[in-house]
Amino acid sequence: MSTYSGDFEEHIRDLLGNFYDYLKLAENPVASRLAREASGNERMRVIRAKLLDAIEDLRREDQQKATARGNRLYSILQLRYVEERGTNEVLVELALSERQYYREHQRAIQTISRIIWDEHFANVGRESVEAAHPLAEELDYINAGSSHRAFQPGEEIQAAVVATQVIARQRGIEIGLAQAQEPIALNLSQPVFRQFVIYLLKELIGATAAAGDIEIGLAMVKRAPVIAISMKALEVDGAVFCKSLREDSTASELMKHLKAEVKWVDEPARILVAFKRAVHNILVVDDNPDTVVLFKRYLANLPYRLFSAVGERDALAIARGTPLRCIILDVMLPGKDGWQLLQSYKSHPATAEIPVLICSVLEMEELAMSLGADGYLKKPPARAEFLSILQQWVE
Repeated sequence: MSTYSGDFEEHIRDLLGNFYDYLKLAENPVASRLAREASGNERMRVIRAKLLDAIEDLRREDQQKATARGNRLYSILQLRYVEERGTNEVLVELALSERQYYREHQRAIQTISRIIWDEHFANVGRESVEAAHPLAEELDYINAGSSHRAFQPGEEIQAAVVATQVIARQRGIEIGLAQAQEPIALNLSQPVFRQFVIYLLKELIGATAAAGDIEIGLAMVKRAPVIAISMKALEVDGAVFCKSLREDSTASELMKHLKAEVKWVDEPARILVAFKRAVHNILVVDDNPDTVVLFKRYLANLPYRLFSAVGERDALAIARGTPLRCIILDVMLPGKDGWQLLQSYKSHPATAEIPVLICSVLEMEELAMSLGADGYLKKPPARAEFLSILQQWVE
């Protein structure tokens, strides 16, 4: 089964979100390839038709009801993007909780991305797609339904070494474990990470000559975690091995879900598996632009994406429509103040579990905590203090 980059999935999400916007569709790189021979209004018609065909592929004729589990992915895409229903309306129509909706919505995006890729961008027959589907579906469930709490990847690598020792010893191959120079944590799916490392070691053992050596370890490279593997007596060219791994249906599926990339480097000769850092969405609700600029400066070059809002309407809309790691909330705001917004966030099911950090010039920590805030900072906070309190919500 061929695979695609994470960017492709984002382009498909963008296509669906702009289903009736000609200009936005025209700017999308996936759209330009889907309708490369069409122009003008015909181009838009072709793009929509191919999207509708892909959505229709998710529909099961034997389950007519929109609420039927077998038709859930189809119904979500049909109602949300084709019929332009609001999220809350879709929840009611399909009898889903917020958590179920966002989990199934993510699965729907991943599934339709795979359909469009294999039908229009890869030379893979339908039979291959169906044969590989069980693994892809299981990984979709794990990724969409997990909060991916931080874990120590060194422990998982050690467990993978233990799991593959038997087949390594049968070939007289020694697997060594290099110790990391600094503590490293990953916000990924722990079971998928372990199985990927086991699969990677299994493939390496098969490609290493008898009595060879493999050393695997974890390091930080450019502030991102990287698995580094050096080998003695690899029987194939390292670049060729990495290429075959990227084309392997199981390895590529595991890497896609871990947002990992594998490559060969010559000096020193080794395989590197790099993991993209997770980006955490933060919402700042403050009517002072200088405060927003301060937080942007504090978060520069760190894995955070900052959203900002001034009034109640934008503040609630962003929080209810965007997966957020936390909300930074001022108290003195125009219209509804921060205390009222805090109550709105904590009483709505879409935002009740999002940590809210009150950041104010007012000395009201006790009041903030009694009203349901998850943290309090005096404005303006020091960078170290600010990042320290954020860290507890992203691990």
